[in-house]
Amino acid sequence: MTTPSNWQRKLLLVFRSEKRLNAGKVIKNYDGKSFDDMKATTITESMCDIETLTDERKSKALESHLNNLKHQSLGESELCFYHNTLIILMRRKYKIDKIFAEFERLWVAENHYLLENLSLRWIVSACDTFIDHSDNVNRAAILMNVITLMNTVRAYETKNFLQASPDAESIALLDEKTDILYAGDLSLYDGLTYFRIGTDDSLRNMRKRYHKFHKVDKLATTILLAVFEKLQNNQSAFATLRQLHRDDWSKWWLD
Repeated sequence: MTTPSNWQRKLLLVFRSEKRLNAGKVIKNYDGKSFDDMKATTITESMCDIETLTDERKSKALESHLNNLKHQSLGESELCFYHNTLIILMRRKYKIDKIFAEFERLWVAENHYLLENLSLRWIVSACDTFIDHSDNVNRAAILMNVITLMNTVRAYETKNFLQASPDAESIALLDEKTDILYAGDLSLYDGLTYFRIGTDDSLRNMRKRYHKFHKVDKLATTILLAVFEKLQNNQSAFATLRQLHRDDWSKWWLD
């Protein structure tokens, strides 16, 4: 393995320092603010440095990255932005133990608010953060269900996108195929079948099994069930199956 030269080491240190530069100042901005104070504050354009906004997906400079993120968060509460800032700081390896302790305190105190107001993107990022940094193995294992669920949905939606023609709008359900799946089981592959739409109880049973995790970790299970419910109310495959379902006993969503 080649040993880095002096200038390469210096360049690496500069890069690392830029990723975390002024992190202490960023976190100090929240000193003395309660969670209630931050919930009552809405992110406005006046709180952003408009002149320095960039189109970069992820700026190396911490303050630039957070400024772009804040502008994307217009209309959201400062508490949601604070939550997302904590995740960014941990990703950039700034005082991970201290920041994670604050992140965990926030989730314990405000999990209902966060699940109601964060996007799925940031809820998934929160699950990744717990998995990466929590010493609670049960919590990490339960939250891996969220990551597996979301990555499966995203893989499925990406396949749909790749197969659809560029000018295609939403594709209508085919009545003849709907009738086949209403009628009974249809083989998929390797012993699996498609969902038996209208009466299939697989998703109901999955939700019931999720519920059992409450005995192990209430917070992680609350997050898991909230994410599962959100998928029933977005334009996902779950919502399509819900629309076609006929059997009250085996429904898997909340009214």
